[in-house]
Amino acid sequence: MRRPIALLALVVALLAAAGCGGGGGGGSTTADSKAEYGKELAAATAQLQRTFGDISDQTGSNTSSAQIAARLDRGADAIDQSADKFAAITPPAAAKDAHAKLVTGLHEIADQLRKAADAARKNDSKTLAAALQNLLKGDGAQKLAQATAELKKQGIATDTTSRTSTTG
Repeated sequence: MRRPIALLALVVALLAAAGCGGGGGGGSTTADSKAEYGKELAAATAQLQRTFGDISDQTGSNTSSAQIAARLDRGADAIDQSADKFAAITPPAAAKDAHAKLVTGLHEIADQLRKAADAARKNDSKTLAAALQNLLKGDGAQKLAQATAELKKQGIATDTTSRTSTTG
């Protein structure tokens, strides 16, 4: 299971670095400006990065298949919860399409993580590796990349290190 573990660590790092948005607090929030929306997105990204960092920190070469499956399931649940919270944010009109892609992409990534977890539970290294590789090139990842590019064109930061445009 060493190759899938290394791949899992890479996937976790790349998803976190990609700035997968989720959602800050609960309930419905209206982001009246691009700056406010960018702040919501940055907070969600930071929360998701912490979740994946915790999962990655707990995954090493001595990690059992059951432990890998449990961590992948936790990651999938965290992504779904973040996507649901993020879906409750009403984005500025110009960001609605990108926002929808972010939410859908996150849910698709969560589904892919669950497929990987199922493979880990079955000790199916080949399927696990394929499922994890698909995280980076699958539909969910493509939607996140498209959404990130669209938001960037609109001056909306999609990570915790960028500055958000203050033009509304």
